[in-house]
Amino acid sequence: MDAPFSSRETLRILEGFGLTGQWAWDLAENTHVWSSGLYAILGLPQESVAADYRLLHSLIHPDDRPLAMSPAEVEERGVLPACTVRILRPDSTIRTVMSRAEVRVSPSGRPLTAHGVLIDVSDRETMARAQAARRRQERAIFERVRAFTSTTAIYPFRAFSAEWLELVGLPEEELLEEPTRPVLPSERRHWRDYGRELYLTQNMVHTTPALKLANGETVRYRMVMIPILDAQGAFECWTNYIGPVDVPARASGPLLQGLEQRVEGRHIRAARALLDWSMTDLSEASGLSFSTVRRLEGDSAALAPSSRHRALAALRAAGIAFSLTQGSTIAVGKAR
Repeated sequence: MDAPFSSRETLRILEGFGLTGQWAWDLAENTHVWSSGLYAILGLPQESVAADYRLLHSLIHPDDRPLAMSPAEVEERGVLPACTVRILRPDSTIRTVMSRAEVRVSPSGRPLTAHGVLIDVSDRETMARAQAARRRQERAIFERVRAFTSTTAIYPFRAFSAEWLELVGLPEEELLEEPTRPVLPSERRHWRDYGRELYLTQNMVHTTPALKLANGETVRYRMVMIPILDAQGAFECWTNYIGPVDVPARASGPLLQGLEQRVEGRHIRAARALLDWSMTDLSEASGLSFSTVRRLEGDSAALAPSSRHRALAALRAAGIAFSLTQGSTIAVGKAR
């Protein structure tokens, strides 16, 4: 699903609050780029300090430096872990940041480029501002394309999101009595029976009903509801995406987490085949051991979610796309 909004736009908004900074490293050309927000987080003057990943790494507190974040490891293995670290700024102040990064690799597994984001989470106020900015961004998306995501703790429903109530223009009491009320009468029974069965068995729900909206329009919508599992594999909550079928979308956050939990060993094997990778190639590209990759392809439920995420991130970086098609089928493709 392609995003109906730009991640660059989101980061620009957040950088305006002094919360985030971006960096990029072209390993083939050995060139580096930093955003103004990154200079601000690091406490460095943009006009006199040259961007360099090695400098960024040197500013991480020695006790917080994962081996995988070292320049040599990035160049060799091409995997950057998600982590939270302390930054030692030149003025002796300390900032705590969340680091998220991706590395694009060649089909042979050789790292080509790396791109990362630092999010300043030094105090509760900073986090609250980041969350508020995200909510404003999500609201802007809803107002522009009438698409949104939400979380549902339980089924049958006991509450509905504000966006859903606004979209369909019906009182919550009426929807609690009949959740499929916004669906056209001719389709209501079909989608109600289909969705209810999947909800009760905690399977992924993917429907495309025609809805009667609050403004009087009838629009066919894509509704994806994915059960999120905790670290022990038990049901935790539902995460939902709702948007017009003609609006492209890309999964992120909890929605991506839920989809990744549905990727099976056969999908990973198909992705390797498209790349002409061996299990050893995937092991090297993801930084996972060969035995972990082998267990992933055997659908071992005992593996940590982080191992699955690292394998899928390496495959996506190499050009693989995992897409949700009709029903609950996950398709595997390769970007041209």
